[in-house]
This record gives sequence, structure tokens and C-alpha cells, in this order.
Amino acid sequence: MKAQRIVLLNLVLVLVLTVSGCTRSRAGAASGVEASADAAGVSVADASIRLAAVAPTPTVAPAPTDALPDQTGLAVKPHFVELPGAQEAQIAETPIEPPLSRTVNVLVLGADRRPHEGHWRTDVLMLIALDMAGRQAAAISLPRDIYMDEIPGHRPNKINVIDFLGEQDEPGSGPDLLASILEEKIGVPIHHFLRFDFEGFKKVVDALGGVEIDVECRVYEYLPEEDINLYLVPGTHRLAGKMALGYVRARNQGGDLERARRQQRMVWAVRNQLLNENQLPNLPALYAALRDSVQTDIGFVDAIRLARFALNLAEDDIHGMVISPPDLVKSGWRGGMSVFIADWPLVAERMQTLFERPPLFQTNTVGAEGDRVQCP
Repeated sequence: MKAQRIVLLNLVLVLVLTVSGCTRSRAGAASGVEASADAAGVSVADASIRLAAVAPTPTVAPAPTDALPDQTGLAVKPHFVELPGAQEAQIAETPIEPPLSRTVNVLVLGADRRPHEGHWRTDVLMLIALDMAGRQAAAISLPRDIYMDEIPGHRPNKINVIDFLGEQDEPGSGPDLLASILEEKIGVPIHHFLRFDFEGFKKVVDALGGVEIDVECRVYEYLPEEDINLYLVPGTHRLAGKMALGYVRARNQGGDLERARRQQRMVWAVRNQLLNENQLPNLPALYAALRDSVQTDIGFVDAIRLARFALNLAEDDIHGMVISPPDLVKSGWRGGMSVFIADWPLVAERMQTLFERPPLFQTNTVGAEGDRVQCP
């Protein structure tokens, strides 16, 4: 059965990747997936096929400011200890490599792009860390209202507009702009990005035949612009595309922080649906949905290797964290906007302990402190 799933998944990836255009790789971050030749002699370094080219967006003149210096990651410095009885001698301890410097880190972005609308925002902001050696993975969600005081070439603004601003500077550069800013803030390399729009998300879920979600707390939301009227009671539900979108966008219960947690669970639900059921009859619709709605810089060989890695993960291998109050972010006002103000040094410190936390599906954690969810 597992072999059949691998064949099916590879077939989907090959179909999508073969017809896709090319998009540039993330600048300044070496891939965390080791390059190696497959049976056909294709290497990660040579694989230039991509899932989809980032589509140009309508040109909207940004409000320019003086360009800020390029952002770089935080260096890890060795520590030195003075030997007892020695006046001058010092020796260097072996530097401890931060856990998230050894992982493959993928920035996942979900945008509310709509036809005939110029401006759009990124309402799903998630960093997926894949620990290939430790056979575990983690999802770190960032609230969309985090205030960023330095955006090269632009005025300070919320984090959820950075992707859009980058696209106005140069089509295809939005994810790279956001990733470079985050790399400096959290000291973690970001190797790849994956971006989808909400209309495409609905199509992917429908092509999969829906997804199964365990709802712990009542969820209700009315989204008139999407024609969504959602009401879910605790229990197991199978959601079609429209209701799945309502589930990940709902804010009436727990606001952005609880929504971020639901988004993490939806990633796992989509993975399960793709791998745990016979999707062969759904291949044509799934192929079309992925082709039209997903942009990424993950290469052909990397995509297959990462997909195989995800196949073997169990629920206990998944960790999760939402950058949340009261310590990691605090509410405030900037530029006439209600925002979250992040303590970035503390965020960077907590992220490095991510794999020490209990599994996401065991603890139902929302905040960085591992507090159990309390239903409203």
C-alpha cells in the first residue's frame, strides 16, 4: 500500500512539474536538501523544473522610501572558556549548531488574491521546518498583524503586505523579500517557498474529494465575499473546498492565533488525504488545480524527496508553534493600525527549542508556552 502511495504521489508531482514554468530559487539560502543524482542522472543542482512560475501581478506603485541595507542571517559564534590557572590561554568550545539551521525550511504563503482586485494580502504565513535526519517536522505560524519596522524600499507596515510589495517591485520577488526579512529577524535560513491563493486552495481540496478535520471547539464564520456560512460543532467533519477555506479563515473563535493553529492542522489533513486514499481517479482535477494555483521554487528532485519524507511522518513527529502573546508578541498601535509587536530575539530563541515541545496533535497547543486550548 505504501509503495502504491509513493507511485501515485510521484505521478502527481511529475505531471505538475513537467508542464510548469521556471521560477528563480531563493537568493542567499543554500538548499537544505542534499543534492544527489537519481537513477536517470538528474541532480538537485541541475533540476530547473518548478511547480509554477510566479504570475505577474498588476503594477501598483508602492510608497517608496530610502532603501534599507540588505538583510542577512544571524551568525553562530563559538564560545570561549578560560582554563583554570592560565593567564592568557583560551580554547574554543565546539559551537552548538542551532536545530533549525539543520532543517529544510519552507516558507508557506496563502494569499487572498481575487480577480480584478489590485491589492492583496498574505493571510497564511507559516514556516515549515523538515528535520530529515531526525525524521520530524514542525510548523511555525506568524500572525498576519505583526508589525515590521524595516521593509527595504518601503515604509514600515504589517507583515502580510510584504509579499505584495515585493511583487510590485519586481514580479516574482515577493516571497524572496519576505524570506530575507524573516531570516534576519529569526536567524534561520529559509531555503524554499510555496505560495497558493485561496481560490486555488478550494480547487485542490475539492479535487482531493474533501478533507477530514477533527474539530475540537465550535467554529462559526460568515464570509460574504466568499459566500461562506460556516458552522461546525466538535467532532469529525469532512469539508469540501469552500468550507475548508472557511475553516482556515475563521476568526470569530480565538482570533488570528486560533486561526493559525487551524491552518497548521489543515496542512496535515491535506497531506493525509493525498497519501491515505486512492487518488488515481482524481489525478486530472488535482493536476489542473495545482498547476493553476501553486507557485514554488522547489525543484523536481527536491519535491519528490520531500514528499517521500512527508509520507513517513506520523502524528507524533509533528510539532507546532504560533508566535503569540503575551511574551512573544504584544498588542500595540503603529501608523494608525492595531498591530502585534514582536520580541524577535525571544522568538528566535523559542524557535530553536521547537522540537523539544510535545507533538502538536498530543497537546493541542496554540501559544509558544504550550498552553492547552480553551474553547471560547
